[in-house]
Amino acid sequence: MVEPVQKSGERRRVPRQRALLSAKLASEDAAQTLDCVIRNISADGALIETKSPHLVPRELHLVQIKDGTAWDAEIIWRRGNLIGLALKDRHDLKTTTEKQLRALRAIWSHMVAH
Repeated sequence: MVEPVQKSGERRRVPRQRALLSAKLASEDAAQTLDCVIRNISADGALIETKSPHLVPRELHLVQIKDGTAWDAEIIWRRGNLIGLALKDRHDLKTTTEKQLRALRAIWSHMVAH
């Protein structure tokens, strides 16, 4: 089994896996969205890249299009177009019936259809 290598001085509790996944960033009420790419991800964090990092709110949702997964997230740092996120609660948008997640499910459904 190959395990991810952590860099010396690394502060993450869980090593991240490289990724190149299409995603959306959504405000807490899902009224505003931005396109982004997930560059790496772990159970508790992600590195994302977006063309409009200045428009990203501190607390948000990260919606991963391919798997229909959303996380509650918080910005930890910003550098240029890159943003480091702490991932909190994970939501399966394919099966959720939670009222507050309906808007995120609608965003995901629209992206999958196109």
